[in-house]
Amino acid sequence: MGSEHATIVGVATGTPDGGVAIVRLSGPRAEEIGRALYGETPAARVLSRRRLRLSADAGGAEDALVVRMPGPGSFTGEDVVELHIHGGQLNVRSVVERLLALGAVAADAGAFTRRAFEHGRLGLDQAEGIAALIAAQTDAALDQARRLVAGDLGREVDVLIGRVHGLRSEVEANLDFPDDVAEGDLGRWCAEISGLAAVLESWVVRFEASRRSRERPRVVLAGPPNAGKSALFNALLGRARAIVSPLPGTTRDYVEAELRLGTHELMLVDTAGLREARDVVEDAGIVRSREQMDGADLVVWVEAADTELLGPPAGEVVCVENKRDLGMLRAGWVGAVATLQGVDEVRAVLERWSEARGRSPWIGLARHRDRAGDALVALEEAEGLLSAEGPLEVIAFQLCIVEQRLAEVGGRGMLGPIGDEVLRSIFGRFCIGK
Repeated sequence: MGSEHATIVGVATGTPDGGVAIVRLSGPRAEEIGRALYGETPAARVLSRRRLRLSADAGGAEDALVVRMPGPGSFTGEDVVELHIHGGQLNVRSVVERLLALGAVAADAGAFTRRAFEHGRLGLDQAEGIAALIAAQTDAALDQARRLVAGDLGREVDVLIGRVHGLRSEVEANLDFPDDVAEGDLGRWCAEISGLAAVLESWVVRFEASRRSRERPRVVLAGPPNAGKSALFNALLGRARAIVSPLPGTTRDYVEAELRLGTHELMLVDTAGLREARDVVEDAGIVRSREQMDGADLVVWVEAADTELLGPPAGEVVCVENKRDLGMLRAGWVGAVATLQGVDEVRAVLERWSEARGRSPWIGLARHRDRAGDALVALEEAEGLLSAEGPLEVIAFQLCIVEQRLAEVGGRGMLGPIGDEVLRSIFGRFCIGK
């Protein structure tokens, strides 16, 4: 029996040393193999207590909760049996090995989710959302992954596909009589294509904003030496992470640490002070400081009242005027705060910035952006041909390509299923048991 038709087994929970582990069977022999392990078949979709016969003697039994989920109403669309057993690496392995001996096949990475996709239980975008959910490192990433799993992107895509299909149908209805197409129809078609292109352009632009919001932003403290950057760094963290000294040039390399602000997480980076270097070591530190500033999502520029003011860099900058009783809000700067005693105000500014950044709209993942970009190119071709009164056949063909590229977001298209190489690449990033 080919592996694509085999009954597969995998551990659906995390590390097997937890209190409980779930071992999942899926495939045409799932119930048969289950019965060989625990005897009487439990009612469908009801957790039932069973003794798992792992060896010939009674001492080899494992007490478990069993749930049977017949296809096609299961997660994978196939017959599924889940065994809720005691955790522990040896115990979990003994159960899996018994199932393998009874005829199951070890599941590859992402095998269960791939079967759910192949049986129409999930779109490919939703399957990718599951992988993104597991890998999420920020609240924004978690929110976007949940929206993918819920099918939000797929529904947006379906609406757009419907609009493209309706337009293509109109164009194709006039293929035999192109000279009879009214000026009003041409104008309406052009307007519709322009509207569709605007939607796709916004998707492509939105992708970068959503990508950045999924990642933990880098907030870099920069400014001249002895301005209080390291002291502010420690104050924000609430612990002494960086060395603080009244001597200028104490920080020679950048120091970074995770900082949580409410529901937001960011990477806070302390850097060497910017001035004319006094030696090669300080020069190397200043070079790294500038590199950190170039790669920052936000620069917190710290200046002291008793030092020569250098002025902040370009880009998104929060100004902190240290060792001064009164802060100044300067044009073009995100915000300003006064003195280290006002560290709560610094924290509040950063939290507001994180909140605004986390509200970025979304499109999904890189593959979704690429398919939307391909669709946009084909749509622009159709728009150019229509404006030049080109052949309706070619315009209809370009619209067909638009539909195909958008359909590929969900993993299906008018020209057949998405390529196996793409599927292997996507599902190969999943963990075993998903």
